[in-house]
Amino acid sequence: MPVIVSDNETLWLDCGQVYSGELKLVEARNVTIRTAGRCGKATLTPASPVRGWARDPRRPQVWFAATSFRPSQLQLGEEFIAIAHHPNASAPWLKGKRQSSQQLWVTLPNDDLSHASIVWRAADWLIQSRAVAGYQAGLLTLAPGDDEGFGLLPETEFYLEGMRWMLDSPGEWAWHEGLLFVWPHDGKSPEGRAWASPRSRAIDARGSQGVAIVGVRIFGASVGVDGSGSRNLVVRDTEIINSSEEALLLGSGARVQSLWVKGSQQHGLRADEDAHAISVSDSRFDGVGMLGMPRRSKGVIVFETARDVLVERNQISDAAYIGIRVFRDARVSDNVIARACLRLSDCGGVYTFARDRQRLNTIIERNRVSGLAGRSAYGIYLDDFANGVSVYANHLENNGGGIELHNGFDNQIVANRFVNNRHEHVLFNETAPFASISGNQVSQNQFVSTGEVPVYRLWSRHGSTYVKRFADFSANDYQNPPKRFAEVEGMGMLDIAAWRSRIADEQDATRSALSRSPKLSRQRQQK
Repeated sequence: MPVIVSDNETLWLDCGQVYSGELKLVEARNVTIRTAGRCGKATLTPASPVRGWARDPRRPQVWFAATSFRPSQLQLGEEFIAIAHHPNASAPWLKGKRQSSQQLWVTLPNDDLSHASIVWRAADWLIQSRAVAGYQAGLLTLAPGDDEGFGLLPETEFYLEGMRWMLDSPGEWAWHEGLLFVWPHDGKSPEGRAWASPRSRAIDARGSQGVAIVGVRIFGASVGVDGSGSRNLVVRDTEIINSSEEALLLGSGARVQSLWVKGSQQHGLRADEDAHAISVSDSRFDGVGMLGMPRRSKGVIVFETARDVLVERNQISDAAYIGIRVFRDARVSDNVIARACLRLSDCGGVYTFARDRQRLNTIIERNRVSGLAGRSAYGIYLDDFANGVSVYANHLENNGGGIELHNGFDNQIVANRFVNNRHEHVLFNETAPFASISGNQVSQNQFVSTGEVPVYRLWSRHGSTYVKRFADFSANDYQNPPKRFAEVEGMGMLDIAAWRSRIADEQDATRSALSRSPKLSRQRQQK
């Protein structure tokens, strides 16, 4: 890996070449990194090749080699290898009873946890991890750490990882006393194809200005490109493969285009809290948060508090958690999200929130979201007092639900298409200690129902007093409306006639939709 890169320089990397180490661009100015030649992208990785493999005489399917460091991750060729864990499967996990905030009563097949970590599900949407400090007489003690208020549960589901005795299946590795052990899927020697990574970045561009990374390939990094605190970072026509933490960290003014993120253990792309003026376009994200056993993930494209962002024409598939998360002054347009929320729940394909209750001025338009997993997975999730959001012309199909408004107000839900969502098309969910949902507009949407899935659910902790304030409904098209048309707090299940008489008398709803309800047709004749 080049050691010194001067400001205002273009660093040409040889095509087809692998550069091992960390490329340091901290506080660099106007540096460009590019591939020279046409024999394939130059590759950067913090990983080192591991050589000198021999069979384990006790288990011939396992190979071992000496390493000078404890790896963070291992890759054989293009294949990510998971660290050894117990139990083997993603579910069910082990269960333990909480003794204290730092201790669990558990029963384990081996009491050697000297270098182990515990990974546990702290909430539907959150997986935590800590080192194990000790295990004695059935009591497992966690090392100190910050759980952000989400610690062990009274009955905690967990798994353990990192010990050699857990190496009992193909596709796993473990490190013990300077030796790296691996069980390849194909049983063949890892010689010539094994890369072990420390916890390290591939490109460290923290605090830089005007750095451009164009046409390169990155693999096996904890963070592919760390541009936190940077200004005007450009990442274009680049591949980032198998990151253990995240592919990209961004600062203000970043421009990401034609990026391909293939696999990560946790997150995809994130930005500084105070970042602004960022765009992510025409990029592809596959398998974010899906490498190895389940871990914490914040999502694929994550702008928690960054403002003035544009996310357009991206493709996201097979994600552990949220597809796209944005905040204020954002536009999310023409993205395709397929199969997200696969490992964590309380999740959205496109997600936003406004805990400060200030107007978001955010547009979510023409996105296609499908195949989200789980009951609490919504194509579009307007959470925690989201307001001032325009949700326009999106296609939401085969998800847990179409849209959830959690304490949301003054939002526009217009001209969207809802197809075959499994539990409801639109959920209004009022959990705040005060009446919060009001002033939403639901108009010109098309609802295609199959079976008896309700079109709407209106729920409030305050009873039915305020449900009529939740939204104005107009000019919607209800195709094949179910008999159980809507579930309303304090009123139970309503058919479409009762819905019109008690909640939303949509005189301008399309005739093709209304004609499917005999009771409603008679009501119209009486009027």
